Amino acid sequence: MTEEIIYQCIIGEFGIKDAFDAIDVLFNLGYMSVSCAEKNKRWFVEILNDTPISETSIKAALKHFKYSTLKQKKLENVDWLKKCFENFKPITVGSFYIYGPHLRKNAIPVNKMPIEIAAATAFGTGEHPTTHNCLRACETFFDYRKHKTALDIGCGSCILSIALAKLGARDVTACDNDPEAVRVSLENVVINKVAHRISIFQNEACEFANKTYDFVVANILAEPLISISECVVKSLADNGILVLSGFTSDDNSVLQKYLSLGLTLKYRYDLKDWTTLVFEKKSI
Repeated sequence: MTEEIIYQCIIGEFGIKDAFDAIDVLFNLGYMSVSCAEKNKRWFVEILNDTPISETSIKAALKHFKYSTLKQKKLENVDWLKKCFENFKPITVGSFYIYGPHLRKNAIPVNKMPIEIAAATAFGTGEHPTTHNCLRACETFFDYRKHKTALDIGCGSCILSIALAKLGARDVTACDNDPEAVRVSLENVVINKVAHRISIFQNEACEFANKTYDFVVANILAEPLISISECVVKSLADNGILVLSGFTSDDNSVLQKYLSLGLTLKYRYDLKDWTTLVFEKKSI
């Protein structure tokens, strides 16, 4: 994109949980870019847009959040895409090396599996602790010899599906109720050369439960994980693995719900007050 006038809004300070939750809320307002960054252990959210940003709309959207400042200014002659990428540094999670398209020409670290994800309009660049933990869980518990089919519920940018394909999964189904996430996912699987292994669709009412999968991952939020829990368990094959994330460590509601449905907890990841749970559906 050519240089143009871009409007910037900086919102801070947030706690880490509120910063990432605020991004989810602000994405829905349709801005060109929404991202967060840490500076001196303080978290800030940045919005970039090609038209003036309504502070009234932001305050209304963030009325349940605690933050201290909201500053806006006009950036003359800015390459907004370059500006958007400035905060997206390459990330290493286990054997995965995650980077933006602006780093495409850089050398990939030895013995790492590359995943190219643009910091765009769908959640999932590897920065959030829940995505980080899900990537670790996928690498640890996915076994291509046993897990013939995989499902990614609420795929966002499709980063977890791409990771599973890189780990050897040959039949991955990815779904999201957001049409923009589906659009971004379709682009990302092509960029990462795994489109032949991943099927993507817009999920409306648990259509994914029409078949069973050996490995299921869902990185969404506690409330929807609980509301669709019976469908999720139905979609999990006997002896299958289920990875759930998107909730804070002090919230045991998801754990209790899925245990009540007969699953066995295998492992728990905790990182920066966020939790990821790994379950198994043992055959009777």
